[in-house]
Amino acid sequence: MNSTYTAQLMHEERAGRLQAEADADRLARIARRAAKSSARRSGSSGPSWVVRHLPGRHAA
Repeated sequence: MNSTYTAQLMHEERAGRLQAEADADRLARIARRAAKSSARRSGSSGPSWVVRHLPGRHAA
């Protein structure tokens, strides 16, 4: 193998690793945001919010 081909393979492998890390970071950010908003939603209002906002129902 010549050095140019080897360098290209190493570059592609590194680029793939960096892309995988970026994807993992993005998924972690999304998961943290979803967990935070879920905790905020369920923390203050609880299940009564669901009952009050069902279509065709009136709040008791």
